[in-house]
Amino acid sequence: MGKIADGDVVQLVDTKRRRYQFRVRRGAQFSFHRGVVPHDELIGLEEGSIVTSSHGERLFVFKPTLAEFVLKMRRGAQIIYPKDIAAILMLADIFPGARVLEAGTGSAALTLALLRAVGEHGVVISYEVRKDFFEVARRNIEAFFRNIPENLVLREWNIYEGLAEEDKNLDRIILDLPEPWRVVKHAKASLRDGGILVAYNPSILQIFKLSKRLEKTGGFFLTGIHEVAVRTWEVGQRSIRPEHRMVAHTGFLLAARRLSGAETK
Repeated sequence: MGKIADGDVVQLVDTKRRRYQFRVRRGAQFSFHRGVVPHDELIGLEEGSIVTSSHGERLFVFKPTLAEFVLKMRRGAQIIYPKDIAAILMLADIFPGARVLEAGTGSAALTLALLRAVGEHGVVISYEVRKDFFEVARRNIEAFFRNIPENLVLREWNIYEGLAEEDKNLDRIILDLPEPWRVVKHAKASLRDGGILVAYNPSILQIFKLSKRLEKTGGFFLTGIHEVAVRTWEVGQRSIRPEHRMVAHTGFLLAARRLSGAETK
């Protein structure tokens, strides 16, 4: 299960914790400033093994975590960072078997996390209006899963104009859009009672406008607005201290729940 196979994406980590991510291809080689590592030497190794480059550099061999893959993958649109993805999964209460719609797909960072969270019995429906982003997202999904999962529905679609007729009775809707307030009426019609809407936006003014549209439209209970900051720490031989740089503001998250039809009449 943990062995490296031909076609896997791997991550080598050097003694200074620099990470090098690439796909293993039989007969190919990885070259960097500290030498060369033939891909054939990686195939069949257990994760956590150590290889030595042609210049004597020792490297740890791992398959990248989802967070590590997301930070290195090809980008079309700006990605949602792992810290915010983690918060979205919790705020939206994504569960195995859930029927989830996201818009827009962007580079597919959140799409990958949603697919893992809903499991093989859930469904992820992803809308993206821009063809160039759509193609980048498709390639990233194929790179991570080695195919397009059967429970993923990709739609090249403008969600501002409404949802596809079959995309109803949704458990969750996740929005990463410039104008999420334009989706409120569609979300109200498509979310099941008790369903959750989560929106991610870089500006608090966007979140404020969305909150006012939810209030005006009715049928939603605002559960919270959040901002996530993460600070890592550096462990030295004789000290431990916070990193000089940290991932502070990236965006704001708004979460709301769909009220039952009986309660909104």
